[in-house]
Amino acid sequence: MITARRNKTILRWMFTVQALLAFALSACNGEQISPQPIRLATATYTLAPSVTPLPSFTPLPTPTPTNTPTPTLTFTPTPLLLAMVGTPLPPSLPPITYENAGQVSGLAEWYEPTVTDLTWTPDGRFLVVSTENLVHFYDVSQRQVVRSLHPSLESVVDVAFDASGFWFIAGSRRGSEQEGYVSGLEIWRGPDWKPLGVMYGTDRALTNLAFSPDNQYLAVAYSHPRASQNSVDLWLPITWTISSTLQTGLVQGLAFSADARYLAVSPDRYAIRVFDLKDRVWFLNLPTSFTGAVNALAFSPDGFTLASGHYDGSVNLWDVRDGSRLVSFQTDEVIQSLTFSPDGRMVVTGGSYQNSLVRLWAAGSGELLRTLEGHQHGVTHLTFSPDSQYLVSASYDGAIRLWGIRP
Repeated sequence: MITARRNKTILRWMFTVQALLAFALSACNGEQISPQPIRLATATYTLAPSVTPLPSFTPLPTPTPTNTPTPTLTFTPTPLLLAMVGTPLPPSLPPITYENAGQVSGLAEWYEPTVTDLTWTPDGRFLVVSTENLVHFYDVSQRQVVRSLHPSLESVVDVAFDASGFWFIAGSRRGSEQEGYVSGLEIWRGPDWKPLGVMYGTDRALTNLAFSPDNQYLAVAYSHPRASQNSVDLWLPITWTISSTLQTGLVQGLAFSADARYLAVSPDRYAIRVFDLKDRVWFLNLPTSFTGAVNALAFSPDGFTLASGHYDGSVNLWDVRDGSRLVSFQTDEVIQSLTFSPDGRMVVTGGSYQNSLVRLWAAGSGELLRTLEGHQHGVTHLTFSPDSQYLVSASYDGAIRLWGIRP
């Protein structure tokens, strides 16, 4: 009983205090007393907003946004800094080297309707760009055409100069697997590039052509539904006659070593074969995996290393003297194109449609040195200028990009 009375007394005292407080507040504000004091519990509600924002207000996430531009800039400064059309590039740029590979950036870009091949004149003065119906000689510092050749055959697919710059060959192919193919070789003579006409025609599909560095051979690869017609013809430029024919599978690519001793071909996409031109024998057969179809081949400048780029994104470097694999590394894209830097210390790859990046790798270790963004479609061709001032890439959409070191 005493306890009950005491509790009632305490409750009356609490309500009295609340009422006095409410009256005091209303007096100050000139307002009437209302039952609002019972909602003093809302004070506990005001604590919630002051607490819940704390996780988003803490400075912890701030360093992340301020740091993210750093890796982004190493990937994408180049599209924003390309020279405008008509703006000449400096007459001399630092050569691209292993040491400054991380500084390579975009210099300029222009478009052709299609790009079927890229090469340089042997003296390194002009970049030669072939389209289906034209061959343009470009002054790359101005991005201006200084001369054009007009093949009489349609659908040029590959072009090549001999090392002396005396001969220029364009290989053409038209048709389809269903209706059959017609291919031809057309020839020009330097230094004035006088057209000499078509020197050869066939019902096979021309896939690749290349001169040997010693000018002894022109290798031309063909494919055909009949297996016996899948071959590489070796022409003698001194007489323009076929000296021999190498039986192969469906050749996807070919490349000569710098000393002109070895000819590498991918005969069926799932292997690489190397022919010894001195001993006249096939002496290496380098099989790949089912998913590792060969898409690109390139020899190092010293002629001892062969690089292969594959459909599964792998890049392999082989010692052609014994067939051993020196370096193997994995990329994030189908390898569409591949080349060595003139000093042999870097391998450059071009990605296919899913990831159209140009990447520079250390040839000795497979370390990624630089990633270049900008192409919107698969990178089909890559070439360095002989003096290493420029790296040139071309893609399916006809975009041609110049990369280099800004002075």
